[in-house]
Amino acid sequence: MSQRIPMAAVSSKGQITIPREIRKRLHIKGKGDLVGFESAAEGVMMKRLVVTPEEEDFTAEEWEKLEKLANQKGKSYTNAGDFLVSLEEL
Repeated sequence: MSQRIPMAAVSSKGQITIPREIRKRLHIKGKGDLVGFESAAEGVMMKRLVVTPEEEDFTAEEWEKLEKLANQKGKSYTNAGDFLVSLEEL
């Protein structure tokens, strides 16, 4: 007896609906979940992707300083060093 292979038809826009049994196996819940595709010897491998949030560019304290700096009117800097010194002084 041959094994049944889950299938999906490709739409005119190149889209497919991932079969339910595959979504369950990969723990794909729905809208917003990411999947990746990788070439493999026998075709294409699809994997569920888990994206971890990147480290914030600035700490909460640094954001507060930047907001204070942004609210200062008429202040300009001729170089990055002066800007950073001013930022540290806040």
